[in-house]
Amino acid sequence: MNLTTRWKAPVALGVAGAAVIAAGGFGLMKAGVFRNDNDEYTAAPITNATLAQISISNGSTGVAPNTPLVLTAPPGETIGSVTVADATAHSVAGTYSPDRRTWTSQNDLRVSDAYQVTAVTTKAADNGVGIEHASFQTTTEPDSLKFDSVFPTAGSTVGVGQPVVITFTQPVKDKAAIERALTVTSSPQQTGSWGWLSDTRVDYRPQSYWKTGTKVYVNMAFDGVDLGGGKFGAKDHQVAFTVGRDQETTINVSSDVAVVDRSGSQIHSFTVSGGMPGLDTWDGTYAVIDKATDIVMDSRTAGLGDAYYEPDVKWDVHFTSSGTYVHSAPWSVGAQGHENVSHGCVNTNPADAQWFYENTLPGDIIKVVGSPRTAALGNGFNDWQLSWADWQGKSALSNS
Repeated sequence: MNLTTRWKAPVALGVAGAAVIAAGGFGLMKAGVFRNDNDEYTAAPITNATLAQISISNGSTGVAPNTPLVLTAPPGETIGSVTVADATAHSVAGTYSPDRRTWTSQNDLRVSDAYQVTAVTTKAADNGVGIEHASFQTTTEPDSLKFDSVFPTAGSTVGVGQPVVITFTQPVKDKAAIERALTVTSSPQQTGSWGWLSDTRVDYRPQSYWKTGTKVYVNMAFDGVDLGGGKFGAKDHQVAFTVGRDQETTINVSSDVAVVDRSGSQIHSFTVSGGMPGLDTWDGTYAVIDKATDIVMDSRTAGLGDAYYEPDVKWDVHFTSSGTYVHSAPWSVGAQGHENVSHGCVNTNPADAQWFYENTLPGDIIKVVGSPRTAALGNGFNDWQLSWADWQGKSALSNS
């Protein structure tokens, strides 16, 4: 028998056939059978592999985002390629067992999302291949927890004291899970840590004030994160901001003078009037929250009854959550510089109030000294009240 002549019949094998010839006659005989009555070649039959078992049934709805997806091949077969993704190309990574009989998802699914699964099983004994498709829907947003607010705003330029402040719509039970879903990248790189100020608020601050010109990127990969108590994170979010010049203002309510330093040098000073005895201005170190050209000040919102109502207070720089501002107070100019007569705010004259407003960024440092009372941690952006070691202790990962 002329082996080369007989091989001319199965033209359809093409390159694959040539590879078998190169391997020798034994490989050729394994690939198929020559019929004795002529030179035709018949390929060996290929049986499809059995489809893998999928742990989440096809068509399922309301699947919890922390449910692992596991594909298991039948005995004698292995898992080939696996693709799990939603309509917007959010994919789910997975790992194979050493024998490739199972594939298991590595990360949580997203809330209120529809996934398509495509999986290949292979049967080495006869080159069999099985391809299957499945789909399922995760739990909807009413069972999820979302962030309520994020400071600073995306694209903003802030002062060197600005922490990242995230608040949530509901109390977080698994705080460590949230921290693991948070990433802060800074250029130049600076050491920082998250700290929990309550069950609904977590802040990030560097060890020392941000360096001037730092670019900061915050990634909140919350979607699908198991937060405990049957709640899951919903909605990923990203924030990028830039740190501006270094401006720090020290307000001494004992001498009633404010001094503004920029990059370590004094650029301005002005007289003030702080809170009267019993309503003393809060002592401590704060980052400016925000500012407004004019606001309504109503004593009832501060729990002070009908003590005051000012419908148009100008040049307002806000630095505590309880409502402390540096602002214009033409009515107290006579006391500014030598007596504290306000209800807790820092009063100054209209010209200096306007200057301070125009030259202040959110995140600039305001340090109040000389007061007999200190604000509680969380009354504003006052993370700087704590030493670095104490701040690190506020992290849910500090003891994990």
